[in-house]
Amino acid sequence: MASAGTNQPPDLRGHLLQVVLPFWERFSIDRDYGGFITHLARDGSVTDFSEKFLVMQARMIYSFSAGAELGGPTEWLALADQGVAFLMRHFRDRVHDGWFWSTSRQGQPTQIAKRTYGHAFVVYALAEYSRIAHNNHVLASAAHTWSLVNARLWDDQSGGAIEACDRAWQPTERNHTMGTHLHLLEALLALNDAEGRNHFRDQGCALCDLIVERMVEPRHRCALERFAPDWTPGQLEAADAVNYGHNLEAAWLLLRAHRAADAPAYRETARHFLDYTLQFGLDTVHGGVFSHGPLGEPGVLREKIWWVQTEAIVAFLLGYLVFRDKRYWEAFLNVADFCLRCLHDPEHGEWFASTSEDGTPRQTGKGSEWKAAYHVTQACAYAQQYLSELEQAS
Repeated sequence: MASAGTNQPPDLRGHLLQVVLPFWERFSIDRDYGGFITHLARDGSVTDFSEKFLVMQARMIYSFSAGAELGGPTEWLALADQGVAFLMRHFRDRVHDGWFWSTSRQGQPTQIAKRTYGHAFVVYALAEYSRIAHNNHVLASAAHTWSLVNARLWDDQSGGAIEACDRAWQPTERNHTMGTHLHLLEALLALNDAEGRNHFRDQGCALCDLIVERMVEPRHRCALERFAPDWTPGQLEAADAVNYGHNLEAAWLLLRAHRAADAPAYRETARHFLDYTLQFGLDTVHGGVFSHGPLGEPGVLREKIWWVQTEAIVAFLLGYLVFRDKRYWEAFLNVADFCLRCLHDPEHGEWFASTSEDGTPRQTGKGSEWKAAYHVTQACAYAQQYLSELEQAS
């Protein structure tokens, strides 16, 4: 790992393959019913067998697929494959189409609402798995799921995705959120890569346009979080008005889209998001990035959440690759060092869910409805790609 004050990047690929994914291989596989066990304690013991969640299952499919592609054991692709089989068999709604939000451990539907966030992760996981495993049947399922988002979860009147429908596709939450749109964009980028013919490129650009035109606070040029159906922003005066993790995630995805489409508006919006986080969200004392802050002021919610740090790793690193601004390289090293010193669990492997401001472990559980291997896997995979590009360029 990189020591504080050095200019050498850590071996994130090795960390993923040797420390992170082996934890999930050992503890998360449900060898009785298929799929992945959700609730894991710090040491990997199961804390609750009750439910499996769409997002967590999809994230694990992605993680083992990506790990296999990065050079992990071939068995990891088989673990992803059994996850796909469980997802297809138990989460698909064969009456109304689409995907349930959760099932029992055995696969009986428990929460049957159709949530856009969950459908985005199905597209993402199936697209990445299909690309890596060369499985056109799974790719067709990913494309079909995207067609459902277009037909059922998109508000043509105001533009943008709504949050949720009931089982029969009647809207129940018409508001818009930054997080859901970011994961839709992530899914479209993956689907476009897996399909290989740029059929989804224009729709990806439309999502980028929506972020640039609707979700940026005009004075401070940062990303906002929540919007009414007519795109009126909410909670601008709140302490958590600005989510640094989503600013970083949006910057990363916009820069990826810019590199594919040469779109200056995406490039400059991403730079605003990076600079805002550097100014208000980066901890230059202890390392890492804070959680949230009020608009135009330093972060006040100073917990260090694992997924925020992973978004920082790829956003600052790609920011340096695009802009060659040394501040972004230094921020990347800052966050990567913090993660390997403070979030990584040296005793049991994997990462804690969060630490306090000074890096003391706070939430030590490893698996939950939201926490899986995905964030760390994605950060390590793309960091490996960007570091390789930088090495080739030098």
